[in-house]
Amino acid sequence: MELPQHMQCGDDMDSLINALYGELLDPNHNGPLQDQYYLNCTILSAKNTEVDDINQIILERSSGDKSVYLSADSVP
Repeated sequence: MELPQHMQCGDDMDSLINALYGELLDPNHNGPLQDQYYLNCTILSAKNTEVDDINQIILERSSGDKSVYLSADSVP
């Protein structure tokens, strides 16, 4: 299967991250982005370890303060 040209962004993880999150990672960008921006920037992966690696790369490249928010699957 061949992807259309407009869906191709390179052959490595950095190219993918730059294509999808370039505006977010731009050091000159300030202020929040619209919710729609994130809806259009989803990376699907078959393994959670790959997701963790991708998230780590994006977090390392992003500026500003970072926070961790925990969730619960049930209420005690």
